[in-house]
Amino acid sequence: MNTNTITTKRHAVITGLFFITATVTAIIGLVLYKPVIDAIDPFAAARMHAGRIGWGAFFEALLALANCGTALMMLPVLSMVSKRLGPAYVVFRSLEVVCIIVGAVSMLALASIAGSLEPNAAGAQAVGHALIAIHDWTFVLGPHFLLGVNTLIYSALFLRSGLVTRPLAVLGITGAVLILFVGAIELLGVITPYSTTTMVLALPIAVYEMVLAGRLMVHGFNTPRTGGPIPM
Repeated sequence: MNTNTITTKRHAVITGLFFITATVTAIIGLVLYKPVIDAIDPFAAARMHAGRIGWGAFFEALLALANCGTALMMLPVLSMVSKRLGPAYVVFRSLEVVCIIVGAVSMLALASIAGSLEPNAAGAQAVGHALIAIHDWTFVLGPHFLLGVNTLIYSALFLRSGLVTRPLAVLGITGAVLILFVGAIELLGVITPYSTTTMVLALPIAVYEMVLAGRLMVHGFNTPRTGGPIPM
C-alpha cells in the first residue's frame, strides 16, 4: 500500500469508525457487566443478570473485532514511519484483544455455571469470585496496561511524522501515559479496577480516541514528513 492510498479519505474514515466502535463497545460492555462485577454475591447476580452478561460479552466481541480493525488499518500507516514500531503496535494491540476475549469468556462461563448449579452448591461462591477476578485482571492487563503501550507507540509515531496535528499527538501520548500508569498501579494493588481514580485517569485516552476518530473521518491522515520508514 502506497502513501497515496493510505492518505485517502476512505482509509482514514474506516480507521476512524473502528476507533469509535472500540470506544463505544468497551463502555457498553462494562456498563452491562457492572451489576455482576460489583455484586457481593457474583454467583447470584449472574443468575439474575444472565442476559446482561450475554450482551456484555457480545459487545466485548465487537470491541475485539474493532481493535483488530484498527490494527489492520494502522499497520501500513505506521510502517511508513517505522518498520519496527509499526508492527510492534499490532503485536501489543493483538495482546490487548486476547485479554478482552479471555475476560469475556470468563463472564460467559460464570453465567453458564450460575444457570446450571444451585445457589448453595459447594464451591459456587469461590467459582463466582474466581471468574470475576479473571475478568478484572484481564481488563487491567488489556484495556488498561496494554492499551497504554500500543497507544503510546502510535501516538509517538504520529508526533514524529506529522500524520496528525501535534496537539492531537501530544494528547494521545498524555492519555497513553496516564492509562499505562493506571494499569501499573492496579497491577501493584495500589488502586482497584473500576475505582473513581481509574475512571478519571482513563478519561483522556477515551477523549483522545474519539477526537482522533473524528479528525480522521473529516480530514484524514496528513502526509508524513519523513521521506521513508525510520530504521528502528
